[in-house]
Amino acid sequence: MNNKALTLSLIMALLAVFFVNSYVTSVEEDQKKRFGTEVLVLRAKQNIKEMDTIDDTMLDTVLVPITFKEPGAVSWDTKEATKEVAVDRKALVGSVAIVSIKKGEQITFNKISEPGIRTGLAPQVTPGRRAISIPVNENTSVSKLVKPGDRVDIMAMIDVGGGKDNRMVKTVLQDIVVLATGRNVANNSPRTIERDAFGGKDKIKSLTEDTSFGAVTLEVSPEQAQTLLMLQADGPLTLSLRNNDDNDHPAIGATFYLDILGSDAGKLRLPASKK
Repeated sequence: MNNKALTLSLIMALLAVFFVNSYVTSVEEDQKKRFGTEVLVLRAKQNIKEMDTIDDTMLDTVLVPITFKEPGAVSWDTKEATKEVAVDRKALVGSVAIVSIKKGEQITFNKISEPGIRTGLAPQVTPGRRAISIPVNENTSVSKLVKPGDRVDIMAMIDVGGGKDNRMVKTVLQDIVVLATGRNVANNSPRTIERDAFGGKDKIKSLTEDTSFGAVTLEVSPEQAQTLLMLQADGPLTLSLRNNDDNDHPAIGATFYLDILGSDAGKLRLPASKK
């Protein structure tokens, strides 16, 4: 009796498994008809920040219906995925995220870039304009808080001869675009790759927060470039940072020592001239 009950239970269990498998298969077939066959896509395993260098630990693969595959997503046909996935993932390591990518997002080709593919300063210079670099330090570059894309005014200390009283400060250029700070360029991947002298491996150094630069590159007209070169001979030029929405070009006169003193200038006791 017990044997019959056990046999009947096994038969019922097998039938249940059969019906469940049949149901799952029918659902899968229905889903394939509605959404298409599944493909393997590459996705972000973690949040990836803009301009982060991508390594293999940041990536993951998942099967999704082809209807849910984003345009331009890195994907593979599941039939040939094993070897190709390994090769393609290795090829993507070292690329740069052009935009921030959230965890679980599919990796598309328009979200990543090879280092250097969009780099370079020349394409950023407006036709008819010129890029010229001027030396800066903490005091002359707003504590080195300027960055590519900022706009600045440029002030110069000009000695017109005749001693200290005849020196003046003049805003010589206004609303000038900063193209680069050191080697950090606006549309460049903000990093350098240096060879480790001891380990022999490449080291990636971020330039995003680099304050070791000693020059900034400005976009100016050819005439303004000549002006800057002339003024550098008299001493350092000072940058004055503008608000991004400020495009005004007010008339700013030169400032002399006597202008600062104002009415108090008459109280000065000037040394008697020698006879």
